[in-house]
Amino acid sequence: MREIHASDVFDHLDPRRADCWNVWRCCACESLYPDPRPSDESIGAAYAGYYTHAADPESSGRTGLRGRPAAYVNDYLNRRFGVHLTPALWPGYALLSLFEPWRLKLDYFGAHLFLSSGANQRHVLDVGCGNGVFLRRAMSLGWKATGLDPDASAVAAARLQGLDVHLGFIDSEAVHVEPVFDAIVFRHSIEHMVDIQANLNCARQRLRPGGMIWLAWPNPQGPGARYFRESWRGLEVPRHLCIPSRAAMMRLLIDAGFERPVPRRRGQHAREIIRESAAIALQRGGALNEKRAAGSSWVRRWANFVATLVAGAGEELVMVAYAPVSDLGSETDRLRESSVDG
Repeated sequence: MREIHASDVFDHLDPRRADCWNVWRCCACESLYPDPRPSDESIGAAYAGYYTHAADPESSGRTGLRGRPAAYVNDYLNRRFGVHLTPALWPGYALLSLFEPWRLKLDYFGAHLFLSSGANQRHVLDVGCGNGVFLRRAMSLGWKATGLDPDASAVAAARLQGLDVHLGFIDSEAVHVEPVFDAIVFRHSIEHMVDIQANLNCARQRLRPGGMIWLAWPNPQGPGARYFRESWRGLEVPRHLCIPSRAAMMRLLIDAGFERPVPRRRGQHAREIIRESAAIALQRGGALNEKRAAGSSWVRRWANFVATLVAGAGEELVMVAYAPVSDLGSETDRLRESSVDG
């Protein structure tokens, strides 16, 4: 069973509004998807002007902060991720640990790599790496980083920065990368995939025993999806082919052979997606959309508030899971269970 979630949704990157889609909600799992989907021939055109074709905007700095704030952040990252960033200023870790929304934001910044049991090898694969934003982050945190992306222009932009990036998705037979990683990251890429289950199955096969998979994607049950409906930026037709609910993703991970899928709290995060949703609402016009745009600041505050308190309640879903292993000692399990929730 399914029902219409939003009608006549247009691509916010196409001012001509040449095509519109209906977005459906699965009544069983609450996931969202467009139907009909774009054809294999037309989907490439939807990425022609995508943001990942430009150079990495973070290439000149890890967080964009400067001075004392950056030094405080470095102190937090050093202690949390086990690195030695400079300049670092005490008591950054203590201060930021007390401010929950930013602590969670910084944990997300590093894709919770401190939770990986393979920290000795420290090799991460970023699936859907775009122009290499996360690859540079991971490298700054002491990890060897490899990227995959099916967009040739994005791959070219990443390679110009000297990054190790290959063309394709993880289920592509043409992709020749090291078959074993300590962590695999799907940072807003899983919703772009035709076959999510197949990609998770391949990710499972490329992880070391006990390796971690990390996923982040728009929340189809979040405040923005419910409030903005057809104007919600997270729909992003036609590029988002399926936006899984939290329950659906947990089932997909278990079916792929992963263990202990756990949602993570997101913290401060909703400013951009709510701002862009309000802009789309104004583009659509009409009294209802004008009211939606006018109330967007309250939705943003609420989304940040609930995302700090409850995993899976904000604008973005974040989840980690682990490849099964039989030879890890109980000490590793205890360390992982005792980690502060992020």
